[in-house]
Amino acid sequence: MLISRDPHVQSVVRIDCDAAGPRVVMFCGIHGDEVSGIHAIEKVLYDLFGGTRLLLRGSLTLARANERAIAAECRYVKHNMNRMFREDYGPEIDRGSYEFQRTQELKPLLESCDYFLDFHSAPIANEPFLVAEQDAVEFYRHLGIPKMMTGWSKFSSGTIGGDTENYANARGAMSATLESGSHFDKSSNDVAYRAAISLLSLLGMIGHDPRPAAVDAEIVEMYSVVTKEFDDFRYAGEASNFKLLPKGQAFAHQNGQAMTVSEDSYLLIPMKPSDTKLHEEVCYLGRKVRRG
Repeated sequence: MLISRDPHVQSVVRIDCDAAGPRVVMFCGIHGDEVSGIHAIEKVLYDLFGGTRLLLRGSLTLARANERAIAAECRYVKHNMNRMFREDYGPEIDRGSYEFQRTQELKPLLESCDYFLDFHSAPIANEPFLVAEQDAVEFYRHLGIPKMMTGWSKFSSGTIGGDTENYANARGAMSATLESGSHFDKSSNDVAYRAAISLLSLLGMIGHDPRPAAVDAEIVEMYSVVTKEFDDFRYAGEASNFKLLPKGQAFAHQNGQAMTVSEDSYLLIPMKPSDTKLHEEVCYLGRKVRRG
């Protein structure tokens, strides 16, 4: 087993094994204020470096993505990096910015991997959940996360396009994004670490851990992106992730008007309106698919 720093890309560590196997990439810190993945990746690296765990086959690449945002303890410096993984950029993107340059450094990692897991957390989240496309749901149910969200790729050509998961998917990787819980709940660190170990165990890349069993996950498909278009955007009542919204119920108010759902729906990944810029997504709506 060889542990080395990538000589061409800052804050990237690669662990290689002589035995052939999957090429796995894990990102943390795409958003600098989401630290659970940072703790998880550092603990995985410590395990391997200290000999607590041994990589049995394949390769594992660990990357701290947005180092400047991590240092500043903010979501991003100038551009949301999870909207930057794309081929084409509009005139609104500063090509001299750190996030643009850093994205170009990280893209090749996603172009040559078999499995990709991106670690995030949310400002309003009572429990962890996974984001994965339908063809990856069955595999990623083994990470032990009880709730899953799918359907993101349907909107990848719009304002929420350019995320790491869909970029990796489009290049042949089986990918998922873990929202490990609340930014402010230290237990999310443990959730992220367990998910990382479960993925490596599932692929037979580390020893001493049994192959994780698939959980009976609740799966919700996203069908709508809600953007903050006016400064007066506010939620109707308490906003919570996966909150059930009966048909006709108002879930928010904007421009002095109530915003209602036309079918029984779930409120997904509600962001804090005060932290959301105009024309950025503030939440999503989804419908229940099935229990896996």
